[in-house]
Order: sequence, then C-alpha cells, then structure tokens
Amino acid sequence: MRCFLNIGNTHTQILEVDSGGGRKVRTVATADFDPASFPNGAEVFAACVVAEKMDALRARGCRMATPEAASKIVDFSPVDASTLGQDRVANAVCLAAKAVLPAVSIDFGTCITAEVVDARKRFLGGAIFPGRTLTRRALNLYTSKLPFVELADEPPPCPGTNTADAIRMGTDAAAIDAVLGFIARIRRMLKQTPSVYACGGDRAFFLRAPELKELSNGFPSIRGIRDGGDDFTLRGVEHLFG
Repeated sequence: MRCFLNIGNTHTQILEVDSGGGRKVRTVATADFDPASFPNGAEVFAACVVAEKMDALRARGCRMATPEAASKIVDFSPVDASTLGQDRVANAVCLAAKAVLPAVSIDFGTCITAEVVDARKRFLGGAIFPGRTLTRRALNLYTSKLPFVELADEPPPCPGTNTADAIRMGTDAAAIDAVLGFIARIRRMLKQTPSVYACGGDRAFFLRAPELKELSNGFPSIRGIRDGGDDFTLRGVEHLFG
C-alpha cells in the first residue's frame, strides 16, 4: 500500500492506493490523525505543516514534500526555500505538472497561501494571509467586547449595519481584496495574466465572490479563476512521489 497525506492545521486528507491500483480518499481531523496508524510495510508520503505530526512521520520513514524532493519538477532557486511549507511545495508541484503556466495557486484554509510558478517552472514565491477564521478569532481574542462571528457562505453586506456584519465586512471583504491585490501585483510582475487555481476547504466562498469573477475596482480581470478541487495539494504529493 502507498499512502499520500496532506496534513493541514485543521484537517488531514489521506489517499490510500492498494497494490491493485484501488484508491480510497478520506478526510479526518488533524487532531485525531495518528501517524502510526498505517499498516506495517505501507509506503507513506506527506505534505505536513504540523510539527508534532511531522516528527512522528519522519520517525516511521515517511518521505516529505520538501523543496529538495521536488527539485526535479520545480526550480526553487529564485527563492530562499529553507523555510518553505510542505503544503506550498506540493501546490507548486501540482501547478508545474498540471496547470496552464504561468500560474498561481490560492489555498484557502486556516491560512490563505499563494504560490507562483512561471512558464519555466520556476517557483517565484508567494504570499501568506490569515484565513477568514483567523482574522475573526484575532478580533475576538484581542478585544474585550467583539464577538467571534461564525463563517457565512455568502459575501458580506456592504456596509455592515450591525456589529456582526461589520466584522464580516472587515474580515471577509478584506480577504477577497487581499487576494485581488496579490494577483494584480503578480500580473504586473509577470507582464501577463496568470492562470489562477483556487483550492483548500474555504475556496467555495471565494469562488462565489463577484470580485473574483470580473473586473472590479481597477483590478485586472481574473475571470478565468479555476476550481482546483479539494485534492489539489494531495495531487501534488502524489505526483511528486507517485
């Protein structure tokens, strides 16, 4: 058996491929994931961002999605890759292997991470933003009266007419605008419009945002934004080691 893992801060995706080519994908809470749960003899490959899980996986001989492991697929020489997260390495691999280049992946999870791969399959860097839940928790934790506001599926009303909607406006709209601004900067740097792939568990909210579908507020059109699917990072891990 070969097992491919995408271990995020909140959820862990597991792809199991048996000797006959049968495939099984499942998702568990990362807090509940036990790196020692795989049968003896299973080959395990992972992109992991959780330190304690990473240590346990290395102890059992798991191969990890490091820049060194991916260097034959993606050229990381333009950046300092010494602290590059394994999820971002796997996303860069998926872009280099599957995307229309140049391309950007935007991974909407606990954090929002962006990766840029050019037409020569060079990793040019990216960005890390707080995700929607993180910004809400920061407002709740570092003030005395602001509540924690649960995520909503729809874009926030503008302007917010009560405290909860004002928080939604200040966090959700800010996240959308940050993504737009990043892509606008990358477009200017590349001097062309990249393909953009949305992935991660919170991507549906952003894919519904009108600003990410059409020209808005002076930003270039990214009408071609594509749904990279739930398994974008996992596919990067599989392509790297499969």
